Parts: sequence; structure tokens; C-alpha cells
Amino acid sequence: MNILIRKIFSFAELRYGILLLLSIAICAVTFSIDEYWNPEDQLWLSIMYYVSFAVATLWCGFNYVGHIRLNSVYQKQHDIGAYVEQLAISGEDKLELRNYLEDYAADLEQRGMTSEEAAKEAINQFKIKEFLTMSKHTAPFETHGHHYLLGYAFLMLAAAIVLTVAGHYIESLSLPMAIATTVLTVYGLCLGALFVCYKVFDRFLYQKLKNFFL
Repeated sequence: MNILIRKIFSFAELRYGILLLLSIAICAVTFSIDEYWNPEDQLWLSIMYYVSFAVATLWCGFNYVGHIRLNSVYQKQHDIGAYVEQLAISGEDKLELRNYLEDYAADLEQRGMTSEEAAKEAINQFKIKEFLTMSKHTAPFETHGHHYLLGYAFLMLAAAIVLTVAGHYIESLSLPMAIATTVLTVYGLCLGALFVCYKVFDRFLYQKLKNFFL
């Protein structure tokens, strides 16, 4: 539970936050103009709302892609110990495999390879399907848990509740508080929904790509 809470409130995990802030700012300013002045020509207001949505959508894509990392199994490696350690086999089998690979690498060194080149070659010889299927991380790409989205959603919705309550006691600020409450609520709910969308897309991405790598 403590680990989950820490993940939820890992706010630094959010990527390209400037785009999200820009979207929120555009939406808030447009909403304020709409509420305070209510201009007759609503076309440009609709355009600004669309721009706000487009920027938010752009952020969603950038933020997701920014967390994708190529699985370490498919990266170039020259550390036999690290490679063997990630395989889902018993400790005894790991020791046996590590000794075998190190012996093989030592033999390659005697043939003229450097230590790093020999380790890479030894590892590459075992990067075949039966060994990849033993890996703890069999997906070609590692995706983020994105729990921080729930943390941001919680903060925004909590702030919206506080502003709603405060608006009942500070009548002079009731309209700006109502605007802020609406914007925070909308974005808070959207971030919660985005967490679900990311999870669904993670699953879709895994199903589509695994046949090419596994």
C-alpha cells in the first residue's frame, strides 16, 4: 500500500507539464471571458476551447511516449551478470548459466576480442526465443504505470471541493471560484480517465507488438 501511495504522489513523473498547464490556462481564460463578458460572437470562443482541447490531446500523446523505454532485454548489453539476473530461472541455474557465459567470453577474449566485445557476443548468442521467454520482462517495450495521474486527479478534485466550499463564504469571489472549480473538476476527471486509457493502450500495444519480438 505504501508503495502504491508513493507511486500515486510521484508528481515528478509527469512529462511535458508545460503543455498541460498551457491547456488549462487557455481553457480557464476562455471560460472566464465567456462568463464575464458573454460576447455575442461565440465562434472565436469555440475555437479557443478547441485549441485548449487540442493542446491537452497533444500533451497526452507526448506524455505517454515520453515514458516508453525499450526493454533492457533488447538493448545492447555487455554485462553478463545483469543479463543473467533478469532471467526468471532459479538461483542455481543463474549461477550455472553465468559461469558458462563467462567461460565462453573468456574463450573469445583468447581469440583476440576485448572483454566488452566478448561479453556482448556471449550474451547475443543466448538472445534467442527460448531464453527471451524466460525473461521477467518479455514485452519489447517497458511502459510506465502512470499512477501519478491519479495523484494529480486527486489534488485537482480536492482543490475543486475546497473552492466550492470557500465560494459559499466569500461571495465577492464566487464567480472566479466557480470558474476555477469547473476547470479543476473537468481536468481532474479527465486525468483519472486518462489513467484508464493509458492502461488500455498499454495492453493494446503489448498485444500488437509481442508477436514481432517473442
